[in-house]
Amino acid sequence: MRSSGAKLIISLLALLIVLYVAMQVYLVTYPSYRTEIAVLCELSDQITATGTAVRPETISADESGVKYFLVSDGDKVAKGEKVAEFFRDSAAAVRNMYIEQLQKELDILTDLSKGNRGNTNLDSIRRSVYGLLSNYSEEIGHHDFSDISYVKRSLITYLSSYEISAGGEIDTSQRSEAVRALIASMRTSDMEPTGYVTAEESGFFVSFMDGCETGITPESLDTMTADEISEAIERNHASYSYNDDHYKILSDYNWYYVCVLSPEDASRLRVGRKYSADFSFSTATDLPATVEKLLPSEDGSFIVAILSFDRMNPAAAVLRNEDINIKFTNYRGIKVDKTALRLIDGKLGVFVKYGNMVKFKEVDILYETEDFVISSVTEGSSSLLSLYDEIIVQGKNLYIDRDLSRS
Repeated sequence: MRSSGAKLIISLLALLIVLYVAMQVYLVTYPSYRTEIAVLCELSDQITATGTAVRPETISADESGVKYFLVSDGDKVAKGEKVAEFFRDSAAAVRNMYIEQLQKELDILTDLSKGNRGNTNLDSIRRSVYGLLSNYSEEIGHHDFSDISYVKRSLITYLSSYEISAGGEIDTSQRSEAVRALIASMRTSDMEPTGYVTAEESGFFVSFMDGCETGITPESLDTMTADEISEAIERNHASYSYNDDHYKILSDYNWYYVCVLSPEDASRLRVGRKYSADFSFSTATDLPATVEKLLPSEDGSFIVAILSFDRMNPAAAVLRNEDINIKFTNYRGIKVDKTALRLIDGKLGVFVKYGNMVKFKEVDILYETEDFVISSVTEGSSSLLSLYDEIIVQGKNLYIDRDLSRS
């Protein structure tokens, strides 16, 4: 009997041990709480609107023929300056463009052979390479492949400088001779320009038309109603058509953007005030925009905003129908889901996991939406939420100093 009783006790103890181990495994694998790491978040309080860019644009006269542009979109040109060359066929124009790119590469190789390597700080060169590739990746995302040759030449310079500065040696002679031979083999008499295109007035150069040059002009904005501008915006979006038969000159660095807003969004703007603006699918970012007018529609269902800009660059020069993001305030802090917020002793904060213990940390709210808040980033304060804290966003029976390792 004693033997049977002992066996029963041993079996029960073994079962309890197995159940305890199973429970611990379950708690580790399927905890009764869920956490998120507190990471840095940056966002802008902004409104987005659909509209169109309005600039003083002069279209060139008839230019039939194959041409190669000597200046880039957004470049400042003077009246009478050569902006393009005419060629007898497209093959000659392509060869000329390729020779120009090879000549620029040869100039870089020649400088490197003379020891002109520019910046010699390894960290700075590394940052420049990463920055160059990051910016170009963004341009590729916007289907802009115009800087491929520039990126290639810049990488040659940066990587060669890095190699030399790190104690290595660069021999450019073999590549230089190959480039010279390639240039010589491509030069033929039939590839010389047959004529030139000169700028008809001074201003900022753009190599193409988009069909929206005359829909709205800076002058017409003085007399157009909100309904007329809204209809013109719709026409611009419907009629956009790329055409490189003609170039155009933007005669002023001042330009406008008109967009349609809801009355609620428009109420956040003030005439005469300056805001920062970005454009969707464009590298035109953080441009200062001044609100010139807020025009209500006839039935009051929408407001047309007329924004002015006094900054011209290549991205701004080719803008037309991209959506605008008008930014009010930039916020930088820790994003916290509202479901994680707790009010304890009159203080708003969150539970965080330290080891296996539950602790409470306050939040300092900079910005709030229906779903989350942005808490300021603080250092040196143990009572406020900090970066990389493990926020408990979901759980039951939570309280300060609870041991999460226990069920």
